[in-house]
Formats: sequence, structure tokens, C-alpha cells
Amino acid sequence: MWKLQVLVVHILLLGCIMNIYFQSTIVENLEPQKTLPELGLKPPADRLVVFIADGLRAESFFEGNCSGVPHIRQLFEQQGVVGISSGIAPTMSRPGHIAIFAGFNEDPQAAITNFMWNPTPFDSVFNRSRISIGWVHKTVADYFTRSRGEPPRFETYRATDFTGRFMTDTWVYEKARDFLTNDENVRQLQNATQLVFLVYLFDLDKAGHVFTPLQPEFRERLHETQKKIRQTYELFESAFNDNRTAYLMTSDHGMSDTGYHGGGTDSEIEMPFYLWGAGVKRQGPPTEHNFTANEQGLQLPLQELNQIQLAPLMSALIGLPPPINNRAPLPLGFLDVSEEYERQALLLNVLQLLSQAKSVMLRHERSFFHKWMPKYEKLDSARIASLSTEVEQLIAAGYVQKAMQLLQQTSWRARQCLEYYQDYYQTPLLVAVCASFLGWLFCLAMWLMREFPAQNPQPKMGLRTWMTALMVLLGMVLGCVLLLQRVPCMTAFYLLLPIGIWTMALAERPLHGPSIPYPLTHLTWTVIPAGLVVTTSFMNSHVGLLYAGVVIAYNRRGFRRPTLKLFIWLVAVLLPSGFLMLKQNSRFQLIPSEYALGCSMCLAVFLPWLLGHKHPLHVWLINSSILLIGIYGIYLSENNLEVTLYLQVAFWAFLCYAFVSVPYSNANTPLSRLHLVSFNLIVVHALLSLSTGSLFNQMMIAEFMLGQEVHSEISKPKENAIEEADEPEPEASHDETVQKTEEKPSTPLEHLKLSYHYAAFILFYFYLSFFGSGHWLFSFAFRPTTSRLLISNYSPFVMTALIIFKILIPSIIIMSGVYTFSAYARKYSRAIFICMFLISDVMCLYFCFYVQNQGSWRDIRRSMDHVVLTNVIVILLLICSCFIKSILIAIKAPKAKPPIVVQEIMEGNPVAPTYPQLDAEESQA
Repeated sequence: MWKLQVLVVHILLLGCIMNIYFQSTIVENLEPQKTLPELGLKPPADRLVVFIADGLRAESFFEGNCSGVPHIRQLFEQQGVVGISSGIAPTMSRPGHIAIFAGFNEDPQAAITNFMWNPTPFDSVFNRSRISIGWVHKTVADYFTRSRGEPPRFETYRATDFTGRFMTDTWVYEKARDFLTNDENVRQLQNATQLVFLVYLFDLDKAGHVFTPLQPEFRERLHETQKKIRQTYELFESAFNDNRTAYLMTSDHGMSDTGYHGGGTDSEIEMPFYLWGAGVKRQGPPTEHNFTANEQGLQLPLQELNQIQLAPLMSALIGLPPPINNRAPLPLGFLDVSEEYERQALLLNVLQLLSQAKSVMLRHERSFFHKWMPKYEKLDSARIASLSTEVEQLIAAGYVQKAMQLLQQTSWRARQCLEYYQDYYQTPLLVAVCASFLGWLFCLAMWLMREFPAQNPQPKMGLRTWMTALMVLLGMVLGCVLLLQRVPCMTAFYLLLPIGIWTMALAERPLHGPSIPYPLTHLTWTVIPAGLVVTTSFMNSHVGLLYAGVVIAYNRRGFRRPTLKLFIWLVAVLLPSGFLMLKQNSRFQLIPSEYALGCSMCLAVFLPWLLGHKHPLHVWLINSSILLIGIYGIYLSENNLEVTLYLQVAFWAFLCYAFVSVPYSNANTPLSRLHLVSFNLIVVHALLSLSTGSLFNQMMIAEFMLGQEVHSEISKPKENAIEEADEPEPEASHDETVQKTEEKPSTPLEHLKLSYHYAAFILFYFYLSFFGSGHWLFSFAFRPTTSRLLISNYSPFVMTALIIFKILIPSIIIMSGVYTFSAYARKYSRAIFICMFLISDVMCLYFCFYVQNQGSWRDIRRSMDHVVLTNVIVILLLICSCFIKSILIAIKAPKAKPPIVVQEIMEGNPVAPTYPQLDAEESQA
């Protein structure tokens, strides 16, 4: 029952954190504004062609006096407006396309899906247009499949459709050429208005990742891409020869010098844009910045826009209202139109922003207590309703400039209003999640103290107390207030969550005595381990020294009587700690990935022999053979060759064998089973690894095994000193000696410290293995090629399961060792896991205040993963613990007893003697 409670509470706490930071900010159920032709104004262009050069940064466009784009330079020397559009992090394809065509920065809710999908529908330029046609990547087309209205008519491709590296731009050009040279297609669209074309060019982004923007190969690809843009432009001009086509060339994001994007550096957030054709004013509005356009020193104005401003600008060019979810102000001075047309376009833009602000304001004003609640003071429903009248009055009186200033000021206030109300309940939710965590920690601490033996065990108070009744009454009152306030359902639920958790916690209090004895011990053992992990997540250059210091302190008594095994263990400590220090403080890759992986596979075979583990011959043969097959499979995968079905079947068979073989093996003691489990799982980990992760974990596991043996030898003299003199026992084997090492706490305080000790020990090795594998504190990114030997097709669920399994393998071996070497850990495993939940939840409580929902993609993912990891990892370890016990404890072990000879009445011959099987604990009695 307690496991189910733990699972439910952690799901609710994680849901509350996600609700705080990753709620959708898209306003729904809005109506679009009128089009400019409906207002009696003819747009300057009938159609718009948008060229998206994926991954093109402004620096690459303008360097060398624009020498990298000579064909496009010939155009902007004669016409159009050139400038820089500034985006915001995360600089990825989906946020960039949403900003360009929908007019708002990506919804925080999309961060949950790694900015690949958003469950909330939104509006875009494509939905406002009458016809939208394009040639794009399938992923880009999917960005707009859940947008409002009929999806665009996009012809798509996938990367797997091509055998060559840079062939997508050619495919797009050929498809556009085939379409535009078809007289029937052109005839149908010749007189169409409000028409949008999208030409998506992907090769440049791939070239940036492969070569980086500083290499000549990237410049060659840029030259080819801009040439394709010029050729496609000429096709459009030839097909629609009426001077009614406007063009925009830009990029969804930039790219760093190293060939990456996602962050917020200037090279990643600054993209070029070039707007030309029908309705575009030459050189645009006045600006203080210029750029050199050619080798002759031609100076042209350099305009600056926010990336989201391109959406209302494109809409105004072809007479459309801005997308209904647009949050960008219309930039003025770019359109070659009359003052009335530009003023009406700005008015539509402001009215669209006000419709969103009005929607969130009315939602707030419908509440019962809105008069006494904080609100945005600079805008209200009356001001919104009177805006059009005020603008008309100012224009009629001749104050046109004041009317424009009023519209721009109102636009700014509408955007401020939206930002104010979208985070309206964030502070109360943070208070609620903090109270929920404190109540849960209080409940766990009382569960923990009930696990230890006591002279006078106290019953629980239960729910029939005045404190729980008061909490229920408080919940009812708060629920009524939230109902009258019309708080959204999910927000109201999470605001009520601490009431439920504290009610459960108060019911767990003992009938007499303090609720939590030894509070300073609890505080020390939870805060210090949690603080060390949190500190290393930000300051990780000395993790190797921390590792060495902790394990040496654990076996510090061994230095009083040093032995050969102690010095061997010290060498085993220096290897992984030195590896961590070199890896963290070196800017370069210490060992090439393929060599590191080969070394780890060789070590996986030799490590059991070095540690003195004894296995049957068939175990050595099977594990060695699968590693040789794995080397061949990795060779195929790295050379882009198919890993055949027979190899995949062999790897899946060994994965099953690694666990199934343990209960059916000849390993009769928990220690021998530990050796077999560690051997099999180390081999599996090597097959799933990509670089040095397996090498480090093998060194760490070797240190753990040797350290436990050293600790057992240290503990024996201490235990013998306090034991009463008994008759000498027969000499025991090594396996039996290990099983006799048992801590014997006599007071609840000693039980408490020992449980926290094992909890911190297991978590310490988990985070150490996670860190050493290069996942969390270095990049916290998982490559799907982990599963390259087991599956050939993209399967996110199988890949995720294999990645999680790979992460847990070192911890499975460590917990198996803890259960093998310590009878206390086996007996009080529930208390140990409660301590682990206490430590991990303290970390989660800290991290929940530092979650980012905007900015660099890596920072957003890292902050999310910190919360998710600390919330779920102990649950995963608990599941592993149940599996480990079934292997190490439930399997019968033989005990030396006189054989029972069973006579068989068949031909009068006795059969072989049989031995009764006993549990591991019974065999120690």
C-alpha cells in the first residue's frame, strides 16, 4: 500500500510543477479581425512567397560584403529591404517557424515534448490566407497540422527519401519548377488573392551541423542555396508576370561557430531577412545602422525587427488580418502603401491584441472576488471598447500622428496585460507545491520512525482528530473560494493538493510522544546529501575528489591495520576518481569513442577474473561470444550498414539470459549470484554504451566490490570484540563470511542513522554512475543510438526503455551488493527507501524553484530533467529492488544436513540422496 501512495503522491507533485511552469499561454476561442479588402482597401500584393533557409545566421549572410549571397545581392542592390530579425532562445526549428508564421514565441507547453509538438491549436498566416502551398520537410509541415482551419497544401519529404547528403534543396527547387511551369496550375492561381507560398530549404542547416559555419564547405552550400532562391524567384516572376508578388527570405534560427543551435548567443538568435517585391518600400523606415552591400562600398540601411513581427508584416502585405494568436506589433514604414492603409493595418493589429487581452481580463472579471484581487490597471474593458472611437475622433480632428501613437501605446499595454495574467497564479501555486512537499516529507519521516523496533509501539492517531477535521474544513472553504473565483480546474486542484497531503500526514502521527523524534538527525542526513548533489550539479569540477573522499572516509578504519587488499582497493579508488577529474577538467576527448568502447568490452571479460570471481566455463564462453558479436554489430552500425535480424535476435536473447540464467545457475550463495549478476549486466551495459560510460562504471563497480570486502574485514574485529566468547566454529568459506557481516543497532537512533547511511550510499553511487556516464552534469542528453544493436527502426518507447535500463544497470549491481553484504539492508529495505525518498524529495523541492520555461533549449531541458530525475529515480530504484530480492533472497540455498536416502521399490535399488533447500536467512541461523 505504501508503494502505491508513494507513486500517486510523486505523480501529483510532478504534475503540480509542470502546471506551474508549462501551462499553455495560447488564448483560445477568438475570432479573426476583418481583412483589409473588407474595409475597402486594396492590398499592395496578391501573393506572398516565403523562402526559409534553415540555419542561416546573419553573420554568414553579411560577411565579406555579402559575398556569400551574390545572386541575392544583385536583387537587394536594386530593390527591397534588408535587415536582421532577432529571435529568442530556444533557437530551434519549431519555435522559429511558429514565430515567423504565427507571430508569437513558442508556447512553454511545447517544452514538455522537446519543442516538437503542442497539443493546443493555434492560428497562423497559412490559416488566414485563402490558399497556402509549399514544398517542405515533413517535420515542418507537422508544425501546422494542429493549427486552426484547414491545414496547408504542403508537398513534403523526409530525410530518408534521399541517399545523398545535400539533396533536399534540389528536390524543393524541382518540385517548385514543376508546379510553376504547369500552365493549369498557374491559370487556376493567376487571379487568386491572399495566396501564400512556402519554400523550405534544409541543406544549409545540415551543412552547419556537419561542417560548422566557419568552414569553406558551408560557404559552398550557402552559395548553392542562395542560387536556388534566385532561380525560384525567377520562376515565380515568369509564372505570375503582374508585379503583384511579394517575397520574403529569412531563417528560422541561426547557428553557433561550433555548428549547434538552441541557445541564446547572438549568432543563434540573429537571422537575416530580405523583403522585396510588390508593396515593399525601398530601404524601409529611417534607421541609424547601415551595412556594406558589395565590394564597391555600397551602403544600404540595415533594418532590425523581432522575428515575431514578420507575421503581422506578411499579413498586411497581402491584406490579411494578423493571426489571432499573434502577439507582435506591426512594424511601420516597410510597406509602400497609403497612410490610411498602414493605419488600418495597425488598427487591425491592435484590435487583435486587444481581443486576446480582453479574453483573459473577462475571465478574471467574471470571478466573485475580482474587485479585491490584483489586476492590470493600465487597461480595462471600457478603454478597449472606446479605442476605435477615439482613433476616429483624432483622425477627424487632424491629429493623425496622435492616433498612431495611441494605437502603438495600446498595443504595448495589451501585450503587457497578456504577460500579467498568464502568470497570475504562479506564486500561489509555488506556495502550494512547497506546502505539499513539506507535508509529504513530514509523512515520510513518521513512516520511517515506525519501521524500527520500539519497546512501546504507538498506534496512529488516524483521521478522527480535531486537526484532520480542521484540515478538511479548511479544504472545503478554500474549494468554495476557488469555485467562486472561477479558477481553472487544474490550477484549483493543485492549490488544494497540500490540504490532502497534510491531512494524510496528520493522520500518521503517533498517539503519544513526539511525531518526529531526532529532528536534527533527520535534517542533517537529508540536507547534507541533497546539498552535495545539488552543488555538484552547478560546480562539478571536483566530483572526482568528492568521490575519493567519501569512499576513503567509509573505510577509514582500515588504515589502522593496512593490508594488501586495502592498497589494491586504493588503486581501484584512484582510477575512477582520476577519470572523473580528467574528463570534467579537460576540454578535449581523452579517448576516441570507438577505442573507449573496445576497451570497455575487453575489460568486461577480464574484470571478473581480476576480482577473483569464479564462473562455470559456459558463462565465460557465452558472455565473451556476445561481446565479440557486439563488436561486429557496432562496426556495422558505425559504417551505416544494417544490423541483421539474426544479430538482433542474439542480443535480445542475451538480454533475457542475463536475468533468467541467475536462478537456474549453479550459484548457490547470494555472493556467487551477485558475481553472476554483475558479470552479465556489465556485458549488457557495454553493449548499450557509446563511449567511456561503460569503462567508468566498470571501474566504479570494481571499487565498490573491493571496498565492501575491505569493509567486511574491518568490521569483523569490531564485532568479535563485543561478542561473548563462544565455542569456536568450523572454518567458514568466503561466501559464508560475507553473509555474517551484520550491523546490530540497538536503539531507534542507531537504526535511523544506519538506514540513512545505506540510503545515501545507494544514491551516491547512482548519481556517480550517472555523472561518469556523461549524462547529467555534462550535457544531460541521451543518444537514441544506445539501442542500435537491438532495433533497426525508430521506436521511441523501446529506445526510452533501453536508455532507462542502461542508466539503472550500475545501481542494480550496487543494490545487489548492498543486499548481499548486509543483512540489515535486506531486513530494513523499506526504511532505507523511505530515507532515499526523503533525500531525493528535498532535492526536488529545491529544483522546483529553478525550473526554466524560456531561454536556451539546453537550460530548459536541464531544469526540467533535474525535477523529473529527482522525482522518479527512487521509484525506479524501488522497482529494481523488488526484482533484485527475487534473485538474491527468494532462491533456495543448500545447507549441509545429513542426506535423506529415499528407497525406491523398483528393482530394490536406492536412488541418489536429496538435500532439503532453505532460504538464505534460514541457512544463516
